Amino acid sequence: MPRLLKAPVVLSTLTIAFFLLAFPAGGAASGMDELFTARDWRGVDTLLAQKSGVLSPRELSLAANSLWFRGKWAESLELLERTASHWPQSVKPYGTLMTILGLERTGRKDEARQAAAKFLPAAPADIAYYVAYALYRLTAEEDTAGRRKHLQRMYSLAENTSQQSSALTLLLGLPGDRTAYALNLLSIHPRNSAALKILEALPKPWKAEVNFAVGYAAYLRGQHGKAVPLLKAVPLESRNGRKARYYRAFSLYSQQKYGEALELWSYLARNGSTYAESSIRRISILAGRAQKERALRVLREVAASREGAIKARALYSLSTHASGKEKRELEEKVIALIPDSAFTTRILYNRGWDRWNSGDIKGAVQEWEKSISSGMDGNWRPRVLYWVAHGYERLKAPEKKAAFLEKIRKNHPLSIYAFLSGGDKLSIVPDVPRPLAQDSPSDLEQWGFITYARWHLLARGDAKSLFRAARLAEWSGDHLAAYSAVGRIAGEITRGPSFFRKGMEYLYPRPFLDEVRKAAERFKVEENLVWAIMRQESAFNPNATSWVGAAGLMQLMPATARSEAKALEMKNYNLYNAGQNIILGTAHIARLLKSFSNVEQAVAAYNGGSGSARRWLAGRKDVPLDEWIESVRFEETNDYVRKVMANLHIYRALYGIPRTEGAAPGAPGDVPDDDLETSADGPDPEDRDDEAPLLLDDGGK
Repeated sequence: MPRLLKAPVVLSTLTIAFFLLAFPAGGAASGMDELFTARDWRGVDTLLAQKSGVLSPRELSLAANSLWFRGKWAESLELLERTASHWPQSVKPYGTLMTILGLERTGRKDEARQAAAKFLPAAPADIAYYVAYALYRLTAEEDTAGRRKHLQRMYSLAENTSQQSSALTLLLGLPGDRTAYALNLLSIHPRNSAALKILEALPKPWKAEVNFAVGYAAYLRGQHGKAVPLLKAVPLESRNGRKARYYRAFSLYSQQKYGEALELWSYLARNGSTYAESSIRRISILAGRAQKERALRVLREVAASREGAIKARALYSLSTHASGKEKRELEEKVIALIPDSAFTTRILYNRGWDRWNSGDIKGAVQEWEKSISSGMDGNWRPRVLYWVAHGYERLKAPEKKAAFLEKIRKNHPLSIYAFLSGGDKLSIVPDVPRPLAQDSPSDLEQWGFITYARWHLLARGDAKSLFRAARLAEWSGDHLAAYSAVGRIAGEITRGPSFFRKGMEYLYPRPFLDEVRKAAERFKVEENLVWAIMRQESAFNPNATSWVGAAGLMQLMPATARSEAKALEMKNYNLYNAGQNIILGTAHIARLLKSFSNVEQAVAAYNGGSGSARRWLAGRKDVPLDEWIESVRFEETNDYVRKVMANLHIYRALYGIPRTEGAAPGAPGDVPDDDLETSADGPDPEDRDDEAPLLLDDGGK
C-alpha cells in the first residue's frame, strides 16, 4: 500500500475498542486479539513464545502479520506456512501473495518464482499487479525479454495511475525503444526527468507527441523560450493540438509577447469547446494589461458568434471591462442566458456591493437575495447569506438577521461564515453516527491481513465500509489513506449540528506531526495554520504539482522556494521532500505574517502574491476584516482565504491553539521581510496536473 504520510501509531482507547469489536463473538477477545489490536508487538512475541503450541491457526495468523509489519520475514513466513491450510477461502489469495513475498525476502527465490507463476492466472484483480511485479523482481537481470514481459503485464494489470507510473518507470530502465513508455509516463507526470531525457535524446525531427511532451514540460518548468517553438510544432489537428496552442500562448504571455498570445487564445475562443472558456478568461485578463482594444474586439466577436456557456463567458468578461449602461446591458444578457449560474450569482453579488458601498443597504440586500437560487454553488451560498444577515443588521431587522445566520450555522456549519457568525464553538462528540457504525468484520481482518481488508472495503465504497477503511488506515499509521477514504463520505461527517471527533480528525488530520511542530517552533507560527494551508494546497499529498508548477505539500512556486532556501542557507532541497517543503513553506508564511497585520492578509498573499495583497489593502486598512476579504480581486484567492481560514478555525476547535514560545499564536518569527510573489493570475480551472516522484509498492506491507 502507499507508503505516504506514515507516522508513529498512537492508538486511542476508542480506537482499540473499535478493533476489539472486530474479532469473533463468543466471549471476550483473546490475548492475541488484544495485543494485535493495540500493536503491542512485544506482548505478541511473549505470548507466541509461551503458547505457540496451543494458539489457534487464526491467532497464529495474527502473530504472522504482526511479525510481517516489523519486517521479520522468516518468522512470519514460518507461521504463514503453518496456517495456510486453515485460511478461509476469502483469505487464501492474500496469504498466498504474502507467502510469495516472504519466500523472496528470505532468499528462496526459485520457490517464490515458481509459486508466483502458478498463482498469477488465478490471482484476484486487486493483487494480480503485485504478483506480476514479484515475477519481474525474481527474473534474472540478463533476461531482458522476461523482465519486459512481466513489466508490461504489470502495466496492463494496473488499476490506477500510481501503479501505471511504477511499471512505466521500471520499463524506462530496460534497453531498447522506450519512446512509448516515456510518452505514457509524461501523460501522467508531465515533468518526469527520466522520461524527458529519453525523448530529448531522440533524433530530430520529432513527432508531434514528442514535441508536445517536451514543450509542455518546458512550460511547466518556466522555460518559456524553449516551450514556444516545441509547442508550435504540434499540429492543431493532433490529439494535443488545442492544449499545445493554449500553453504556447501562455508562454508567449509570460514573455510579454501579448499580441502573439492573443492571436492563439482568440482562435481557441472562437472555435471548438476545449480551452474555449479558459481562453476567454485569459483574453479578459490580457485586456487589463495590454492589447486592450484588440482583446475586447475579440470578446465581442466571440459573444456574437458563440452560444451557451461560451457566449455567456464572453459576455461576462466584456461586462467586467465596461461601465454604466453598457455594463448593465451586458450583465442582463448573461442573466437572461444562464440565470442559474455562477456568472449570474457574481453579477448580482457585485451589484449588491456597489449598493452597499454607496450606502444603499436595502438595495444591497435586495440584490443579494435575488442571487439565491436552488442551484447556487455551495461556496457562494453561505457567503451571500452572511452579507444578507449583515444587511438586515444595518436595517435594524434583528429577526431577519437571526434567521439568515441560523441558515448558515445549520446548513454550512464549517464555512468561514459560520465562524464569523459566532459558530466557532463546534459541538464535538465522541460517538460514531449510526449510519457509519461498523458492520461485522471480514475474514481478512479477523486473520490479520489488514492492508487487504482495507482494499476490499474501499472497493465496496459504501459509507460504513469507507469509514472502516479509514479506521484500518489509522491503525496502520497511513494518514493519507484515512483522509482519502473519509473524503469520499465527507457529507456524512460534516452534516452537523454535532460532529463526531474521529471522523473530523480524519478529515482534518495532522500528518508529518514532528516536522510541522519543529518548523512552527522554529519560525514562531501556529502549527494549525501550517496544516490549514497544507490541506487546501495539496490535500496532504507531498507529490502534488499544480498546473503553474507549484510543488509539494505547501505548493511552493520554484522562485519562492529558491528565495526562502537562500535566506535559510539551504543549498540543496527537494520540494517533494515533506520535511524540506514544510520548512520552506512555514518560513514563507512566517515572512508574510511579519509583512502583514493579520493572518487573513498573509494567507491572501501566500496565494495571490504579496504585491497583490498590498494593492487590495491600499486605502482599506480600517475596513472591517470581513469586508476586506471581499475586496480581494482574484476570485481564486478570495475563495482560498475563506477556505484556509475555515480550516484554521476547525483545527483550533479540534486540537486547541498551541502556544509557541516567544510569540503569540500565528505571530511571525525572525525572518527577513522580503516581498516575494507566489503566483500571478490564480489557477486555471480547466487544466491541472499532479506530478509525483514515483514510489514502488509491492503490496505486501
